[in-house]
Amino acid sequence: MKIIADVGGTRGRWVFINKSSKKIIETRGFNPYIHEINILNKILKELNNSFEFDIIKEVKYYGAGINNYQSEKIVIDTLKESLKDADIEVFSDLLGSCQSLCNNKTGIVSILGTGSNSCLYDGKKIINQINSLGHLIGDEGSAYSLGKRFIKMHLRGEISSEISKSFDRINKDDKNYLSKIYDKNSYQWITGLSKFIHDNKEEKSLKKMTIHHFDRYFDEIIVKYNYHKLYLTGSISYFFEKEIKQVSKSHNIEIQKVIRDPIDHLVKYHVK
Repeated sequence: MKIIADVGGTRGRWVFINKSSKKIIETRGFNPYIHEINILNKILKELNNSFEFDIIKEVKYYGAGINNYQSEKIVIDTLKESLKDADIEVFSDLLGSCQSLCNNKTGIVSILGTGSNSCLYDGKKIINQINSLGHLIGDEGSAYSLGKRFIKMHLRGEISSEISKSFDRINKDDKNYLSKIYDKNSYQWITGLSKFIHDNKEEKSLKKMTIHHFDRYFDEIIVKYNYHKLYLTGSISYFFEKEIKQVSKSHNIEIQKVIRDPIDHLVKYHVK
């Protein structure tokens, strides 16, 4: 039996495959830059409750934050502690998205989810990558960046009173927003604001905000690849597809494909 995993910052999808069956288990996410390693250990313990790990012979793990030797080693060592008999390979989630989306074609590949990442892929390998830099100074286009933009505008009175009142009603029991923002666990709360934005995205002030958000992402990241074909994955790409397509036209970028997550495509890629 083998495992193919796609693990982002918010959620993970683990596919257990043998010759006659396939089962997908969804877990919380893991990113070595954001989470303590015990989070991955807890995920593996939960998975082991469903499958005996001693029958797993191969693992293909695609994960957020896998962008250097140190982060790769952390994940490999942790997986090996639980999956002792398995041949384990660890890759960036960005490479997984390239393999899922491009079908051996050249294009810009962008992940817009909890965080963001991007590259230029030549159909076989990543040939150029603009460093995402993480949520504190980068991650343009991401759910975190979108949520941060919204809460700043809300607190400064820069969105419509209708939307501000609606947001305050939802948070009526705890409107100490600055305390939430500067809490050590604020990342998840700020990221989660993207759901409220999506649910109200046709409102005039939020529509203007989201268009500006993605326009900045294209200016900061996408146009710098100097290529005109774009492939997108991630929850923000999927739920804000219409807005992203509007922005892409203004930059003469052609969107080739949008998928929410690449796991089904990764299974096809690895299971012939």
